[in-house]
Amino acid sequence: MSYLVLARKLRPPRFKDLVGQEHISKTLINAIRTDRVAHAFLFTGPRGTGKTSCARILTKALNCHAPVEHEPCNVCENCLEINQGIATDIIEIDAASNRGIEHIRELRENVKFSPAKCRFKTYIIDEVHMLTTESFNALLKTLEEPPSHVKFILATTDHHKIPTTVISRCQRYDFSNISIPEMVTYLQSVVEKEGISVSDSALKLISKSATGGMRDALTTLDMLISFGGDLVDDEKVITVLGLNDARELDGLLEAIIEKDVAQVISLFQNLVAKGRSIARIVIDLMGVVKDLSLVKSVPEGDLNWHDFLPDQLDLYKRLSAKVGIGTLQQYFQIILDIEGQIKRSTQAKICVEMGLMRMCSVESLVGVAEIITALRSAGKKKIPAIN
Repeated sequence: MSYLVLARKLRPPRFKDLVGQEHISKTLINAIRTDRVAHAFLFTGPRGTGKTSCARILTKALNCHAPVEHEPCNVCENCLEINQGIATDIIEIDAASNRGIEHIRELRENVKFSPAKCRFKTYIIDEVHMLTTESFNALLKTLEEPPSHVKFILATTDHHKIPTTVISRCQRYDFSNISIPEMVTYLQSVVEKEGISVSDSALKLISKSATGGMRDALTTLDMLISFGGDLVDDEKVITVLGLNDARELDGLLEAIIEKDVAQVISLFQNLVAKGRSIARIVIDLMGVVKDLSLVKSVPEGDLNWHDFLPDQLDLYKRLSAKVGIGTLQQYFQIILDIEGQIKRSTQAKICVEMGLMRMCSVESLVGVAEIITALRSAGKKKIPAIN
C-alpha cells in the first residue's frame, strides 16, 4: 500500500478536531442541533486552515445514520463512503478545472434528481472564485432556491473575486490562520502518536514557517521525518527549511554594525554564490533590520508574539547595545533605496554592494534626549526636564 502523507492521514474527522476554528465548529453544530442548516455555505480563508475538511465534516454530520452529539460517527456506511470519497450523492468539484458554463449547466440539470442513499445531495465546489462570470450568473438561481434535498458548500482562498450576488446567497464562514501556540500543541500530539522525537523549539520553527496553515506544517513535518528519521532537532529543521540564510543575514547585519566592509561584501557574495535571489536578500535584510529595531525599542516581555531562531534573540540583544535606533532607521532607508535601484538597474549586484558599503559608513545619530542625558551625567550644566 502506498504511503499516505500526514496531511491526508490526519484530516480532522469531526468538528471538534478542527484546530483553531472553534467559532465555526460551534456555529455549525448549533445549526444542526436546532435544525437551522442553510442551503448554501461559503467557506473562505487562507490555505490549509480546514475549509475542505470542514465541508466534508458538515456533509457527514448531515447524512450520518448515528450522529454522536451532532457530530458524525465515522463508522456508518454514509460516513465511511464520504471519508473514502466514493459517496455518489457527494459531488466535489474543482472549479479551477471545471470553470466553464457548460459544467454549471450540467450541475443545474443534475440537482433535480433526488439523492440515491444520503439524506442530502451535496455539492462541494473548491476554489470557487475560479469560475467564470458566465458560470456564476448561471449558478445564481439554483444557488438561491435549490431543491430541498440539495446543499451547496463553496470554498475559496479569495472571496474578493466572488460576485457579491453569490456571496449574498450563502452563509459565509471566515476561517482564520491557526496561531503558532495552537499549531505547536497539535504537532506535539502528532509526533507522540508517530513515535518521533521533536524538540519544542523545532516545532515552533515548523509552525512559524507554515504561516498559519496546518497542511503546510504537516507537509514540512513529513519532510523532516524523511530527512532526520525518528529524531528531529533544531539543526535539521533549520537545514530543511533553509533557515541558515537567516543566520547568514544576521551575520551580515552584525558585520555592517561593526563597519567591517570586507566581511560584509564577502557574506553578500557567498549568499549570491548559493543562488539566492538578490531581491530576496535585500527584502530579508530589511526584515532583519526591523527585528533588531523591535528588540531595541520594545521590552522583551512584549515580544512574545515574535518567534526567533535559537540564540537569535541573544544576538539581537547584544547588537542592540552597539547601535542606536536612529542608525537602524538610516539602515532601513538605505535598504529601501537599494530596493528601488535594483528594480531600475541592470547591475543589481553592484547596486547592493554599494548600498551595503554605504550602510557601513553610517555615523551614529544622537538624539536630543541622549544629549541632555549626557550633559546631566557630566554635570556641565543643570538642564530642566522637558515635559
